[in-house]
Amino acid sequence: MLHWHKNNGLHGGSFNNENDSRSNRSRARSALLLAAICTAALSHPLAVAAAGTEAAITNPASADSTLSLADDSSIRKSAVSAAVPESLLHFTEDTVEQLSAHVPFTAWSEAELEYTPLGPGTHGWLVTVTDEGLPQGYLIISASEDGGYVLSEYGIGGTLPFSLGTLEQRLATEGLIDPEGSLPQGSLIRKRYTGAPVWEVTLPGQDTLYISGFNSELLPNVSLASGTLGRSGIGKGVVAAESAYGWSADAPSITGNRPDPYDNLQWLTSSSLTARSSSELRRLLQKHPSLVFKSKGDGNAAVGAPFSLTGWQRWSSGSGSAADAAAIYVAIPLRNTDTTRFLPAPRLVGQGKFYAYPGKST
Repeated sequence: MLHWHKNNGLHGGSFNNENDSRSNRSRARSALLLAAICTAALSHPLAVAAAGTEAAITNPASADSTLSLADDSSIRKSAVSAAVPESLLHFTEDTVEQLSAHVPFTAWSEAELEYTPLGPGTHGWLVTVTDEGLPQGYLIISASEDGGYVLSEYGIGGTLPFSLGTLEQRLATEGLIDPEGSLPQGSLIRKRYTGAPVWEVTLPGQDTLYISGFNSELLPNVSLASGTLGRSGIGKGVVAAESAYGWSADAPSITGNRPDPYDNLQWLTSSSLTARSSSELRRLLQKHPSLVFKSKGDGNAAVGAPFSLTGWQRWSSGSGSAADAAAIYVAIPLRNTDTTRFLPAPRLVGQGKFYAYPGKST
């Protein structure tokens, strides 16, 4: 993970803040957990994919070509790191600048950006946004087939994806961590992005576990292929770095409601609504205060559905082309948190059904 500090310059750090009040035992357990996490070599995601290699870090100091999450290096935002491609830095900073012009993203204007490569097969980066050490939100950026970047997802709020604390709690609950805080030798933990952040935990002699990257819920042990982002068409209907005309973000249109689909299941008995395009989905959101999305087949686990939709944000391109002139991201409140996710509307259209949330949303 690489992050830009506004004041401290280039320095080495530790995973835990010096003011962290956790016990030494918890620190040791987190360090051992970190050692099991696999990260790809810090280069352009497509270069990693082309190499077809992957290094499992069992000792953070044992592999020079990889960066353990325990290696908390810091770099000034004004500098360009060899580990994070310059094109990625520019795309991220332009995106954050557009978002910070509007409520509720205004605090992002002076925020620090931390870059973490996602696991093999993902071809992407997690960019977390913090201000004075407090989490503000995140972006997930994926590589497109032509070597550019697309904005796969972003979110506003204090709950960030891939929290090691919630992962540790889940592993402890499942009895996978021994009293000393260790995982079995040969264990491997990967960050995966399948349309939602997912931890992939592989233990020797056991079935692979999939754990939600947001709330640490244990997901059904099914193939995540139905929710995996396809390489073809990944740049359609999304904000993309390769646009020579640039993108501008409109102010988001979001209701103040945060309905939970599980609080009122009457939507299951209603007729589904039709949305064949991003614009049709936006019109549904203009008509209904809240919608519920349910994925088709067994894809709910992969994308975190069913979930509510409570608004949208429109991005405009200066290309002048009707086909490429806009991208719509829909607002999805993350259950039991203050975080709102924004997903590209094309990710949902044709991948499931939409329902009007019954009654009054709260």
